[in-house]
Amino acid sequence: MSATALFTLTACGGGEGGSGGGERPSVKEIEGQIARSSGDQVSKEQAACLAKTYYESDLSDEAVRLLVDAEDVSQISPEDLSKADQKASKELYDPLVKCLEPGE
Repeated sequence: MSATALFTLTACGGGEGGSGGGERPSVKEIEGQIARSSGDQVSKEQAACLAKTYYESDLSDEAVRLLVDAEDVSQISPEDLSKADQKASKELYDPLVKCLEPGE
């Protein structure tokens, strides 16, 4: 469940864009950050599902970029995001939990 909390908190990020400017990070970039941040807490399949969920979410490009560029995703605070990103992050909880459910 700690991975769920980490990724849900991460979804609450927002801020300046990093490398790649203001464009939305690719699914592969998001997946890479998830793999780095989670260590062995999530499988490759779970990381891919989480990345796709973030990519397809209503989070702003800036919020997704903050996720990818963060050195320590646990330092991302809900206060760092816009009202729209706050709302979008709340809507991500259930889809992210579903990604973390054990495989068939």
